[in-house]
Amino acid sequence: MRYSIVSRRWLGPVLVLIFLWPPQAAQACSCMALPDDFEMAVATAYARADFVFLGDVTAMRRTFLGSLQQREVTFSVRDRWKGSIPDTTLVRTNIGEIACGYDFKKRNSYLVFAYWNQQRNQLTTSFCDMNRIEAKANDAIGVLDRLTKRAKAAAGQETS
Repeated sequence: MRYSIVSRRWLGPVLVLIFLWPPQAAQACSCMALPDDFEMAVATAYARADFVFLGDVTAMRRTFLGSLQQREVTFSVRDRWKGSIPDTTLVRTNIGEIACGYDFKKRNSYLVFAYWNQQRNQLTTSFCDMNRIEAKANDAIGVLDRLTKRAKAAAGQETS
């Protein structure tokens, strides 16, 4: 009997605390803003990335970084705009948009903006990085072609 009296005594204050305690807001993915102008946004994403490539997703597997779920995506690289990257490469992304993960699908091709994470010795990318499925990447690929053509021309002029 004593247990039920003690339980009742604490029930009121506990319920008051539950209802008055402010709820904690979920932390959503927060991306660094890109310029509104599309060409400038692609140029900014290009400048920020360590590697920019077009590749086919050939395999995916779920991995963990502590308690954070990640997806390791294997790409067969078809074209490169920035960085020396092997023909087959692994890129990690978090799982879920709330964790800033990009939702790659197997057997699709993507334009990927990736970063080298020195602490973890791996390539990473996220929802924030202007990655896009190849079918919707033609405009961005055109901008990348112009950027790299200008960069090669400028490098050629400097060495002349």
